[in-house]
Amino acid sequence: MEENKNKTGKKRDRIGLILYFFYGLALIASVIIIGQIVCIQLFFKVDENLIYLFHPSNTRSIIEPARGSIISNDGRLLAMSTPMYQIYMDCAVQKAEYAADGDKGKEKELEWRGKVHGLADSLAAMYGDKSASEYYDLIISSRENGRRNVKIGSEIDHGRLQRVKQFPLFKEGANRGGIIVNKHDTRQYPYGSLARRTIGYVKDNEKSNGNNLIGIEGSYDAKLHGQEGYEYLKTTDGRKKIHNYDSTFVKAEDGYNVRTTIDIDIQDIADRALRRQIADDPDIEGGCLVVMDVKTGAIRAMVNLRRDTTTVGHPVNESYNWAIGRAGEPGSVFKSVTLMTLLEDGYVKSIEETLPINHGNYKKYPHDDHIADFGRENKTDVISVKDALKISSNQAFCYLAVENYQDNPKAFMDKIFMYKLGEAFKFDIDGLKTPSVKTPDSQTWSGTDLGVTAYGYGITETPLHILTFYNAIANKGKMMKPYLVESVEKDGKIIEKVGPSILNASICSRSTADTLTRALRAVVEEGTGKTQLGKAKLPVAGKTGTARVVLDGSIALPGNPYFDKFGRKQNQGTFVGFFPYDDPQYSIIAVVYSTVSFKAFYGGTKPAAAVNETINGMYGLKQLWGESLLSKGTLARMEADNSRITKSEDGATKATVPDVTGLGLKDAIYTIENSGFKCSFSGVGHVSKQSPSSGSTATKGGTITITLK
Repeated sequence: MEENKNKTGKKRDRIGLILYFFYGLALIASVIIIGQIVCIQLFFKVDENLIYLFHPSNTRSIIEPARGSIISNDGRLLAMSTPMYQIYMDCAVQKAEYAADGDKGKEKELEWRGKVHGLADSLAAMYGDKSASEYYDLIISSRENGRRNVKIGSEIDHGRLQRVKQFPLFKEGANRGGIIVNKHDTRQYPYGSLARRTIGYVKDNEKSNGNNLIGIEGSYDAKLHGQEGYEYLKTTDGRKKIHNYDSTFVKAEDGYNVRTTIDIDIQDIADRALRRQIADDPDIEGGCLVVMDVKTGAIRAMVNLRRDTTTVGHPVNESYNWAIGRAGEPGSVFKSVTLMTLLEDGYVKSIEETLPINHGNYKKYPHDDHIADFGRENKTDVISVKDALKISSNQAFCYLAVENYQDNPKAFMDKIFMYKLGEAFKFDIDGLKTPSVKTPDSQTWSGTDLGVTAYGYGITETPLHILTFYNAIANKGKMMKPYLVESVEKDGKIIEKVGPSILNASICSRSTADTLTRALRAVVEEGTGKTQLGKAKLPVAGKTGTARVVLDGSIALPGNPYFDKFGRKQNQGTFVGFFPYDDPQYSIIAVVYSTVSFKAFYGGTKPAAAVNETINGMYGLKQLWGESLLSKGTLARMEADNSRITKSEDGATKATVPDVTGLGLKDAIYTIENSGFKCSFSGVGHVSKQSPSSGSTATKGGTITITLK
């Protein structure tokens, strides 16, 4: 009995020792773990070279702002940014998972490939660039080769994107169907080439001639572009990048809109008018036509057309801004500058004053056929200042300038600078050339410079400078600065107002401006502008001008820069003026440049014809120019017409269906209901179809269905 108790006690002691042993081990382990925790918290530092292994990669991504729009003066979009989408396909999507899933995976792979047939059919119908079999082969071969970024078709808009997302396989999303959508904002120009050189181009859209940013797009790029934002992205286990909400985020600020002075209707009229004059004539290099608001200087149209000799057919397009970028000798349109100066300084008191014809000869200046012919035809040896302007006599204006300013040519030349014809004023788009005007102080001044300047040679001016001067005549001497931008806007609110500004409050007296207007009206009524503009729908005052262009030194004759070795020349023809002349609303200039050829043309031909068509087109735009209705009239007596109403055999009243084709909805409903019928319609616009057809007989009270387009 005692022996059994001892054995039991010894057994319990061994168990206790074992328990104490494990307890001790646990205690030691706990102490070690707690110690390690304390050490890690207080002293341990992770190796900087290894820390990236424990965190997902974090990359800074730029958020592009939406570029602002360029709009016309009435709010129509001239340039806008729209999102476009490029579809790619991960052709290897789920391929590895299916391969690892045995027989079940093989079934899924076959099912996936079966859906590719439907996808290929849909893609072929959508894009039309490949057949269904070609799309099928592309996707399957790319899957077999493990390609994960296969380009599908070309860029599409948002509406087509939504259709693509419903295609077989793609509608299952990126993880199962493999669709990848890349969004890209692209610049759109709703009116195509209209005013394109003025509106400009944006990099990535147009890169012709290396010009990535020109026109308003270039000059106002900072305001249109907006402010970039940024975010930090982290990479997920699936190698996708998502926004890291633990990092800084700066929202992009979209660009401002720029409201221009352009009237797109006038721009369209002017573009067609100039294009009609030069498009089919291979001897024309190009030209420009600008319409400006007299009171403000706002440019309502700026057309610049240039012949593309590198393209089949040599079309003309908006590829060079002649209006501001080319300064040439203006020719006879500069005679108004001379006449203004003579009137202001009192050397000419009336345009009826006369000067000697002298058979077209004056000192050492070139012979003038125009004034000599005038003397013979009218059997006179004198000519009035007005007639000299009408026939565009070089000798007359040379004579007037030299006789009155030969002792003080600086007084004459200083007036040119006062008229802002000697400087490049700040303009809304880059590229305005600086005029070249000699002064008596320069080393190159010669004894004939005063005389030739008086009739528009020996100096260079851009078309915009010449137009600005004539606009001041129409504005009674106040010279407005031409401008293209009315305001910078955000969400319809004006952020920056640009608007009109003055270059010179008075370049001449009102009486001088009125006298010049009478003289310029005579040019159109009786002189060199009569053929094209004498019967314009609005009365015009203006001046024609034809000048030879200085040729490139590589082809010009030594000592005579106006001809090449074959005797060919290049002409610049101009018409500039304003209308209606008795109450000027708009000023206008058209300049046409010929190629180097034997052919001659004048400012009174193609340029004046383009101006005439533009004015006639604009005539219909403004209600105040339309013909007024008589204040009194007799209203025709209205009586019911029952001649077209009949009775059918069953007693139902029949009537003839009226013809409403071409009517607006309101007039169509009125006509139909007045004829005893009901009306059902669809669409918008004017009536293009009707059922029953006009002239047929139908039961009164029945319905006539019309379709509007």
